[in-house]
Amino acid sequence: MNFETHMLDLPGLGKSKSIDKRITSKCLANWVKEYMDQQCIEKANLIGHSLGGAVLLAFAVHYPDKVNKLILLDQGHKPFPRIPKSEFGPFAYSFPLLNIGVKIFGKPTLSVLAPFFNQDNDKEEDFEANLKQFCKRVGIEENEYIRLALKTQVDFSLDGLHLMFGYYNLNLPKLLKSIRVPTYLIYGTFQNINDIEHKNTTYYIQKLKKFSLPITYYEINTGHYVHWNKEFPLNNLRKFLTNTF
Repeated sequence: MNFETHMLDLPGLGKSKSIDKRITSKCLANWVKEYMDQQCIEKANLIGHSLGGAVLLAFAVHYPDKVNKLILLDQGHKPFPRIPKSEFGPFAYSFPLLNIGVKIFGKPTLSVLAPFFNQDNDKEEDFEANLKQFCKRVGIEENEYIRLALKTQVDFSLDGLHLMFGYYNLNLPKLLKSIRVPTYLIYGTFQNINDIEHKNTTYYIQKLKKFSLPITYYEINTGHYVHWNKEFPLNNLRKFLTNTF
């Protein structure tokens, strides 16, 4: 079976249209629907990782009639941490306060924050050290694809920060509990990588499995970047999408 493939940049990043209003799950869903309507796509299989997975999860919840199947890569089963220290280090402790500032003052606050989120990858020696540290921290093996992905990261623009703080306020487990389309959830256990994340993952997955949801669960002993792990179940996904699972 052949599939026509579309890859979307996140709202406000790359070539994708930004979202100017306050970001909610319905707002994200409408953003995807607008693209599908423009492309005359009636129904689609969706796959997304991390923030991209959150966007597609929102779309699948609000527009289930336009989704064949949904594949989530380490997304939806647990809430985004209020203090995302593993992503932003000590700077993460300011997130709850920054979030309030963004809600009240909007773009002026984002303008002040933008320089703190941008990374400088120009120094080769720093990049090499950061690359090795990143791979060790998230439990994956270094390769040229990961090297290229980290080397060409998109800078945080105002639109990107606007999206990130909208994502910060989403209730992801609540969204996933509302899912009504066939979903394949591949998640990292974080075992031997991050004890707190491992406990949180175990807790939320067990809690989620108490509900009768159309979800197939697949765990990988890795961190957040499940699609970069050598145990990624590509053949299972093919079967899932072609109804031969």
